Amino acid sequence: MAATGKSTSTNGKNPAIDDIAERTDRIKKELAALGEALAGAGAVQAGVAREAAETRVDDVIRSGEKLVADMSRQLSSAEQQVTTTVRDKPMQSLGVAVAAGFLAAILLRR
Repeated sequence: MAATGKSTSTNGKNPAIDDIAERTDRIKKELAALGEALAGAGAVQAGVAREAAETRVDDVIRSGEKLVADMSRQLSSAEQQVTTTVRDKPMQSLGVAVAAGFLAAILLRR
């Protein structure tokens, strides 16, 4: 601002130069205010984006927990079914196990 006072005293004879200096100072102040406003808006926007991301992460976690619970129930049901089948038909179950082992041995040799 000291430069403004100096330019005013030396350029007091030329009003056009004084007007340009005044407008330049005003533009600098407006740009500084605009920069501060943009920084504030950026911070607000980042906060909104963070909240949206956190909400989405929570939704994904809940969905994953539900999926794990469903799969656990299905696995438990399948285990019960296999146990029941093996108890009801032990010879057939043994035959299936032998056939599966034989097939696995053939596939793994190659």
